[in-house]
Amino acid sequence: MKATPRKFPSVALNYSAKKNGNGSSTDVDENEERLPSNLELVITKIHLRSLLQLGEYSTVLDHCRKNSSGSDPTLNQFAEEEAYALYRLKRYNACREFCENYGIDRKGGVNVSQRGLLHVYAQSLYRLGETRLADEMYRRLLLVGGSDEDEVHVDVDEREDSLSNALANRTANYTSGSLLVYGGERDSKCWLEEDSIILDLLREYSIGVTNDGEEKMDDEDEKVMLQNYDLAYNLATFLLVSSEARPPSVVKQAKELLIHAEKSALTILDSDSNENEESKDDENGGVDAEAKKKLQQKKEKQLKQQKELAEQEAGPIRANLAFSNILLGGEENETEALKTYLTMVTKAAKSGKGTSGIGTQANLLATASNNLAVLRDGKESVFDVLKRIPVTSSLSVSEDQNSGGGGGAATVPLVGATPQQVRTALFNRALQLAKMGNSNGCLETLGVLRASLLISSRGDGNCISGAASVSIGGGTASKKNSAKSKKKKGSGSTTAGGAGEDASGKGSSVENDDVPTAKPSSEMEAIAWNARADWLESELLRLSSQGSKPEKKHMDLVNRAIKTLDEAPKSHASDDASGVLPYTKSQILLHCATVDNPQSKPQPLINALESLPSEILSFPGIIVTLATLYGSCNDNSSTTKAEELFASLGDDISAKLALAEFRLAKGRYDDAVKVLDGLAEEDDSMTAKALLVQALSFADPEKAAELANDLEGAEVINYALDGEALESMEIPRFAKKLGASAAEGGSASKVRKLIETTGGKRGSIIGERKKQNREAILRKRAKRREAYLARLQAEGRYNPDQTPLLKPDPERW
Repeated sequence: MKATPRKFPSVALNYSAKKNGNGSSTDVDENEERLPSNLELVITKIHLRSLLQLGEYSTVLDHCRKNSSGSDPTLNQFAEEEAYALYRLKRYNACREFCENYGIDRKGGVNVSQRGLLHVYAQSLYRLGETRLADEMYRRLLLVGGSDEDEVHVDVDEREDSLSNALANRTANYTSGSLLVYGGERDSKCWLEEDSIILDLLREYSIGVTNDGEEKMDDEDEKVMLQNYDLAYNLATFLLVSSEARPPSVVKQAKELLIHAEKSALTILDSDSNENEESKDDENGGVDAEAKKKLQQKKEKQLKQQKELAEQEAGPIRANLAFSNILLGGEENETEALKTYLTMVTKAAKSGKGTSGIGTQANLLATASNNLAVLRDGKESVFDVLKRIPVTSSLSVSEDQNSGGGGGAATVPLVGATPQQVRTALFNRALQLAKMGNSNGCLETLGVLRASLLISSRGDGNCISGAASVSIGGGTASKKNSAKSKKKKGSGSTTAGGAGEDASGKGSSVENDDVPTAKPSSEMEAIAWNARADWLESELLRLSSQGSKPEKKHMDLVNRAIKTLDEAPKSHASDDASGVLPYTKSQILLHCATVDNPQSKPQPLINALESLPSEILSFPGIIVTLATLYGSCNDNSSTTKAEELFASLGDDISAKLALAEFRLAKGRYDDAVKVLDGLAEEDDSMTAKALLVQALSFADPEKAAELANDLEGAEVINYALDGEALESMEIPRFAKKLGASAAEGGSASKVRKLIETTGGKRGSIIGERKKQNREAILRKRAKRREAYLARLQAEGRYNPDQTPLLKPDPERW
């Protein structure tokens, strides 16, 4: 994500002191020669902001502190410059305290004179992991619900930058399910999505359909160009991260935004480069040949740098485009995502900066590697998937350095990670270790995850105040209530386990620097993450006890997690992220239902779905699944229930398609035609039309054939051939041309001529053997197999009497 602090404008450099003959400064004591105080203040501010543009942050800080107003910080005339210098020096704690001492009111209105300071304050909170308070500061900066008179003072560019940073702040610490219940009722929108700029952006760059059913073209210049593609990128990223609370159409809309953002980033950079080159050509119109050569070399160097910059800008956008393809699903989308991530990882490996990059590029590599692990899960060995998951370290969102961290199996560190990325990587690593049966590694990783939920930042000294070590154990984290959005403080050690012991019964301890900062933005979200850790620990316990006498000890952890989720709203009734609790509870209940029902019988699954919280039970995906399960019961009452559930979804296209498929599966073709007739014109995809052809092929074959011929790009495939017929068919053969040798009559050209003259029929070429009878081939194979098994039996490597036969170990390589 791109969340940059507000930058001060470039200004001309002026001096507030006269120079004597030797160039040194001299104080002016004559009152008549001194500048007016207000003019001197303006000039000094210009000088300080020029130093900020030059990166002289320490110089600015020293000057501001030498000229401070003493004990009253509210009288500091250079507060914005001092706060910004502290921020750029990465002294975020000091910056936050300075802004609060200056008089930033967390709850009151926004003073116009404090807007610049409030920008820096909000960014400091973001870097310190206090994202909830930062969100409130951005809300005040954007004057949501403020008077029209106040809104006049907000510049459009400043408003867009604030929106971009606010979206990045939301995305950095998002927890799945936190938007499902917002403001006391089911709603998937937050205050940011009600902003007029966001609404206009979504409306202008959404996927539209013309009256003819064709998708609108997006190659118009005014449609492609986004002046602030960072805003579009952050908005699309936020929509994708919170996709569990949104319909699938929003994911497509986010993908469309990212496509335009990528085009705009490349177009803007190219146009800037071309304008600079044209202006230089005009200035150097009459230069000689040598100067022109040097100028051309300079242009080529600049063009190369420009392309590298363009790739850096487009990299994160392409990564999130691949992420949108993963969410959309389907073989084609997943293949595109796989290509994108493999390209990123391969380029990083070839450049030699795979594990040594810093900043955005290193974080981009870690993100691509993690998502590649998700795509390859189940298709590669567990060990290979585990190696792809990035290693977390003590670095948080406030850092920009490289550190290896723990878990030497992986080669990709999670650098500059946001809290959301840290929690996800730790959970993914624990999950893969559980699959491998590595109890100690899984429990230790879960302990690190629980400990990281208590830490929002490390302060300016990169250490946890007052904590010596963190004990990693196998139990649930013993949380101590701390002030909201404050850093966890204490003495001694912070225990992240009920007994502080691992599977061997011995406590393990790691240093503070090995625990990353990943504190969620609310207590509700922290409770949800602890419940997920308890669930995974219970699954590890269940897997380790397979084959022995079942004691159901793992259910104690599950029941404790569910009980905690049920009781949490009583003590956190005012938390607007309460939707994360029923979402997490639903995940645990559904997993338990699938584990207890390995045969996938419909009725137990129906009971499990109907026991879900009401906030989750009302979602279309749950309703469609319930209806499908009822339909599979094959009795009249269940079929009637399924019809009622489909009808409750309303007139949504997806709901109608699901109902049509259900009726097709039941053989009710006339009823399916009633649903699909007319829907084919509404749905811009081929799904409804294909289903209508399928239903009509039973109800009205002639009409089905007529409609099939009208389908654009329809292809008739003959499925009458069986396997034997396909095997007996002639294989098409051709010879590839081999460059100049083919043109000169080489061997490839001769083979091609022979195929053309004989038609490629078997036996036409002299000396070719006739095709053998199939029965003869099978007899020959049987003799070879018998001889091979007899040889193995003689060597003692095969026992035909052994039952069951040993299966090869899939992990032997």
